[in-house]
Amino acid sequence: MRYSIQGMIDKTKKQLLVEDGKIVDIGEFGKGSLTGARLIETNGSILPGFVDVHVHGGGGADTMDASEEAFEQIATTHAQHGTTALLLTTITESEEAIEKTLSAFDPYRKRNGAEIIGFHLEGPFIHPGKPGAQPKEYIQPPNVDLLRKWMAISQGTIRYMTVAPDVQGAEALVREAKRMGVVVSAGHTFTSYEQALTSFDWGIQSVTHLYNAMTGLHHRHPGLVGAAFDREEVYTEMIADNIHVHQAAMKVAMRIKGIDRMMLITDAISAACMAEGGTYSLGGHPVTVKDGAVRLMDGTIAGSVLTIDQAVRNLIAASIIRVEDVSFITSLNQSRLLGLPFGRIEIGAPANIIAMDEHLNVTHTFVRGNLVYQQ
Repeated sequence: MRYSIQGMIDKTKKQLLVEDGKIVDIGEFGKGSLTGARLIETNGSILPGFVDVHVHGGGGADTMDASEEAFEQIATTHAQHGTTALLLTTITESEEAIEKTLSAFDPYRKRNGAEIIGFHLEGPFIHPGKPGAQPKEYIQPPNVDLLRKWMAISQGTIRYMTVAPDVQGAEALVREAKRMGVVVSAGHTFTSYEQALTSFDWGIQSVTHLYNAMTGLHHRHPGLVGAAFDREEVYTEMIADNIHVHQAAMKVAMRIKGIDRMMLITDAISAACMAEGGTYSLGGHPVTVKDGAVRLMDGTIAGSVLTIDQAVRNLIAASIIRVEDVSFITSLNQSRLLGLPFGRIEIGAPANIIAMDEHLNVTHTFVRGNLVYQQ
């Protein structure tokens, strides 16, 4: 399909010519150079589509449901909120459950909604003392052979994984993951400042949901948070739902890491975009949603019902970012970290594009040039 997409780019009314899934021309609206294509007038601002590297579910579906139907439901749900690419995120579970999930994914299947670019393994190689909502009984020490097995089962689609650097065997796992092209993020850990710096030298490049499931920033014991702040090159995920992290802490993190290293994530579960008050699932474990917060039955916070567009609105409402910062923290940084071709609107780039209205609501979502959502 050949599209001409109209909208505002850098405060100028532009048209993007899209063909075979890529942007092939960019011009000013009304100049006549982009004729001969189906015109879609968005009447909004055109941005690179969001990339969510940490999302467990949405629309009633969970990654650990281990079915293509569930994967597509997650993809279509988040596409309605501007996500054009995502990593299906597993939880710490039995080896059999993780392998069932990995083997259920067909990397060549054409789906509706956001592009599924692979998996994020959140566990099971984490610290048993910092499980968060991860089932503690399935946490295990880092296992290089198991990672190699899972890479084979997933047909090489594991792109990102969360590991605790302070557990025995972490260094060997991180180095092997790096060799296989898997980006490693530190999380669910008691890692000290010194241990964290050492783990960055092993090859850890990111920090999973900054502030959460790690020791806090202390003036004598800076911990993983302090190490992430100290190392300019390290990326940090953040859940900007005003529940996981206080606005003041988000503001501090943004000032220190800057728009070049912060990544918004949802950490969304199956309850995202569903009615509040019911009981939902996180990897088969029951959770409840009340006042926007997801919790296990014991009260532990367990993921979110966040969407990336809402995270953007939260940060802008709190004057933590500017509108012109949005594409960095929602798309470009994720793409740099994982070596993806997204995050830019330029000739030759994949046409993973969204339009947002003046209230920052998503009105159109294009994935590889296909209109997958229209308000």
